[in-house]
Amino acid sequence: MQKKIEKNALIISSIMNFIIALSGICVYLATGLQALFLDGVFSLIAFFSTILATIISRISKRKTKSYPDGLHFLEPLYAILKSLFILILLGTALVKTAITAYIYFFSGTGEVMNIGPVLPYSVAMVILCFGLGFFNKYQNKRINNTSTILMVESKGNFVDGLQTLGIGIAVVLLYFIDINGKLGFLWYTGDFFITAVLVIISVKEPIIVLISSFREISNAITTDKDILNYINDKVGRNLYHITDKFFCEVIKVGMYIEIKIYIKEEITQDMYISLMKAKEEIYTEVREKYENINIDYAF
Repeated sequence: MQKKIEKNALIISSIMNFIIALSGICVYLATGLQALFLDGVFSLIAFFSTILATIISRISKRKTKSYPDGLHFLEPLYAILKSLFILILLGTALVKTAITAYIYFFSGTGEVMNIGPVLPYSVAMVILCFGLGFFNKYQNKRINNTSTILMVESKGNFVDGLQTLGIGIAVVLLYFIDINGKLGFLWYTGDFFITAVLVIISVKEPIIVLISSFREISNAITTDKDILNYINDKVGRNLYHITDKFFCEVIKVGMYIEIKIYIKEEITQDMYISLMKAKEEIYTEVREKYENINIDYAF
């Protein structure tokens, strides 16, 4: 059920991202603004990545001899690669516009920005991007925020929306600047300043996703408080009548959750039988919220 919700959300995301990307590239071709190129390519990445994410979502539960628990590592791997690609894109766009601004300031040559269709484009894309971001966030909430892929998509949608909003605000401000006045240079170098602001706005999210996804793929203990609190509560309720000398670790890789329960005392045969029964109860209760789980004891 959780995978089905994820897959359906990704199909809708891919369609919307294609519309957003196509719009951005068309307006970029009409204006030549590098900031719009960044915005359009960002959406284009989102389009192709959602297609890839749909494929990964479909196969990540598949078990093989080498990966008996499934191919769940593909989900954080996807997030890592997408984050790195976005960071490279942001850096490339910033350098390219910085060179254009440098040439203008030191040689006085440059082209006046064409901002004709940018404002209506910005309004429409902001609505679509934020709407898609809230949609993916809601779908992930429906499956208890277990989807690394939908988390990445939602954050990407919001970043895309913020980029477009920044472009729209900058264009509105340019309407009030006299090209022959003291701030007239912005008509020639504004693309750099807009892109720089977009990079500042956008760079935080891919870095956060990169760090969290690396933690997942390296099997680090999860820091998700919702998951930890829920699982610790279920483990505690089922084990406290057997022993109070235990603690558990939770490792999340994509939508797969590994629960390791450490028992810190000598185990009798009766205790062992009780612990096995408790394990079945914990599994049943936790699986009501998180479908892909495994529980192991460490004595």
